[in-house]
Amino acid sequence: MAKDDLIIQSVVGINDLKERMTINSYNGFHPKFKATDEKTCQWLRHNFKNVSATIERNGKSYDIKIDQIQQGDALFKLYNFPNELRKLTIVTDRLIRELKSRGFLRFHVDQLASSLSVEQREIANVNHLIQNIKKGAQQRDKGKVVVEELLDHARDGDLNTAEIVNFIKDVSQDPAMDAVSAMVGLKESDQTYAHCIDVGAIFLTVYYDVMKKNNRKSIFKNDQEAMFSSFLHDIGKSRIPKDILDSTIRFDRDSEEMKQMFNHPVYGKEILEKMKMPDYVINMAHYHHVKAETTMASSYPEVENYDEVLYETRLMSIIDVYQALVGKRSYKKSWTPPAAIRYIDTLAGVEYDFDAWDDFLNIMGRYPIGSLVELSEQSIAFVVSVPEGDLYKPGVVRVRNAGGGDIDDHSLLNLADSDITIEKDLDSTEIFGTQGLEVFSGIQLL
Repeated sequence: MAKDDLIIQSVVGINDLKERMTINSYNGFHPKFKATDEKTCQWLRHNFKNVSATIERNGKSYDIKIDQIQQGDALFKLYNFPNELRKLTIVTDRLIRELKSRGFLRFHVDQLASSLSVEQREIANVNHLIQNIKKGAQQRDKGKVVVEELLDHARDGDLNTAEIVNFIKDVSQDPAMDAVSAMVGLKESDQTYAHCIDVGAIFLTVYYDVMKKNNRKSIFKNDQEAMFSSFLHDIGKSRIPKDILDSTIRFDRDSEEMKQMFNHPVYGKEILEKMKMPDYVINMAHYHHVKAETTMASSYPEVENYDEVLYETRLMSIIDVYQALVGKRSYKKSWTPPAAIRYIDTLAGVEYDFDAWDDFLNIMGRYPIGSLVELSEQSIAFVVSVPEGDLYKPGVVRVRNAGGGDIDDHSLLNLADSDITIEKDLDSTEIFGTQGLEVFSGIQLL
């Protein structure tokens, strides 16, 4: 299939529903569906037989078959249409007229990219990202548990990678993992397990985009090997006692605890060599804390020449410190993603390889997706896309107006096409408490 004929997913209103679209779910309804009467329930049971539904009953949300709907239920979604009801999912002019008359207002659809304008494609891409946020969060939580169990078992002498390999097989082609990099500054992390998943997800997103942009070939045999290498860059921490690894205490640099922590890249090399992993996989675990200026005290382990450090490892080292800065941990104040970008930018060419940093910056942007910012007209917005040109002018969606009121009618604002600018970046925790990810995942563009 040609690139322009890719099928993309988007959310559209009834007035934007067009032929050549396929409806995946109905998810916007006339108010009559918010407190259904018996006549409406009977009509739904008859016309949507065997369709799944999300409803709210007595203040609780349920996923049911439509034949279980009861008077008073609020309908929020219709999905999982059987083949015999394709007439309700293949869009025709007749279906559009019927949907309008019945009060169906919003839909999740598949459509050809070639049928969209540039603006519509941008909106579709944002909606696709947001739709993957919740699933990405679930995958992240699952991966965190898998990594912790792997390190715990390895610490006891049982280095069985079957579970992490199975997890990687499950998620290696899952677009929801791309959403993990957008939630790094919005969801609580830890210094080892969630850190490994976050770093791995960001690495995969950035690395393959860089390879594509620069027309370069990956060193990895496949996506699964790349994911394994990035998720387990810290596998050497399995040799560090768990009470040290999970401690929230800041140890002195010369303490015995820190000496053990500084040894984890060497431990990682030894473990991966024993597993007979490829040299480039070992390189990433062994050298991801080596600085461009190798004589710095913060550069470890010792190397004779920085040329020993592969490009992939140099990129990994940037992502590793970026996640450590922005990851939300209960025992420290995290940096905002833009602040972390500015900080690492000052170290490029000294601590971090300049070319790898330039590649990272052009993919992530000055304001990475998921950043919360205040605009020049005092509204508050989330960054939802990285521009191709001026990295200081991303795509944003306002979530609070200048008066501090929440905005529910979301729209995409490309700052590159506007006189509005970013005034400053904000800490999502200070603005939304623990609900930052929920607010971000609640964005829906029409």
